Amino acid sequence: MNINDTPEEAAFRAEVRHWIETEVPANLRGLRQGIVQGPGLPEETTRPFYDALVKQGWRAAAWPEEHGGAGFDLARMVIFSEECTKAAVPSLQDNGLDMLGPILIAYGTEEQKKRFLGPTLRGEIQWCQGYSEPQAGSDLANVQLKADIREDGFILNGQKIWTSKAHVADWIFMLVRTDASSKKKQEGISFVLLDLKTPGIEVNPIGTIDDHHHFNETFYNDVFVPKDQLVGELNKGWKVAKALLGHERFHHPTSDPLIIRRALDNVKASARELPAGDSVVWEDGALRRRVAAMDMDIDCLQYTRYRALTKVLRDGEPGPETMMFKLFGAELMQRIVELHGTVVGPMSAVWKDSPFPEESGETAKHNANIRAGTIRGGTSEVQRNIIAKNVLNLP
Repeated sequence: MNINDTPEEAAFRAEVRHWIETEVPANLRGLRQGIVQGPGLPEETTRPFYDALVKQGWRAAAWPEEHGGAGFDLARMVIFSEECTKAAVPSLQDNGLDMLGPILIAYGTEEQKKRFLGPTLRGEIQWCQGYSEPQAGSDLANVQLKADIREDGFILNGQKIWTSKAHVADWIFMLVRTDASSKKKQEGISFVLLDLKTPGIEVNPIGTIDDHHHFNETFYNDVFVPKDQLVGELNKGWKVAKALLGHERFHHPTSDPLIIRRALDNVKASARELPAGDSVVWEDGALRRRVAAMDMDIDCLQYTRYRALTKVLRDGEPGPETMMFKLFGAELMQRIVELHGTVVGPMSAVWKDSPFPEESGETAKHNANIRAGTIRGGTSEVQRNIIAKNVLNLP
């Protein structure tokens, strides 16, 4: 494995850096809007950044050029993400561009592509994801939201939960149960698109301890979905759902070593400024040893990601080591915010009007948020079972 850029990759990295320096407004660089997700910024504030992306042709970086995207391969996607993270520009994550778009390109009908890809690329349609249910979280195949089949479509009844941004989205892409008689849970599931203005939908907010509203629970009472909004084959939605996760492990913020390192750097900054007797907290040798161990863990995560990227570029498929990224990254981030508590003490829970450096308040907020990191997207217990079975070949 060569961790250095090829000449072509180095040239592309330089191009991205130049674009950020010359085209992204100065007030949208160096943002402190959150390590993992944070509250984000108002649309009117971030609009110049996304307009610059559109002008450059990079708004849908992974989409093929024939569909209006930049056609980046995985290597360029990683470089693009790394440079944007280093520059601390607004979030590149977008459900419609990152998740639904590639699915429609791969599985959608020509009519669906014409109807949805353009408006999604232009930001005219905002999407949310309807996967999780009260009894279908880590065990996603246990989806129960019922979709009764009609000649002209489906009638939905049931509930989704943890529906991020459902309160501001225009449409939702979701998994529904179209055949309850299937012997395997993964069968009998379909993937549909739904206009959230359709009668019979109720959206209720779920507040979180970090004072940030992006979760919701959504209820469906006799909601009609036209049959032309089915994506892929009837009862084969599990295949479509899995495709969404194909290369997500390279981009998820919970497992991004650059984002994790920023969190650790925040702890270092606080430790170097907070007084302890006649010195500062940073002079504690035991503390510095803990920090050094975490620094090495972040390096291990980063180089393992590079090794996996090398395999993808060579063979076209990620190796089993990618299954460890989410587990290791989420647990490492939790260790970092716990270390932050050791450094700052009880004030580590304060993020508004904190008397400590700005970095301390930012990390405090994520102390509340990252507790969910080992639950959402598959609990650590589930991840360990997957690794044991698929990586270690244990029974």
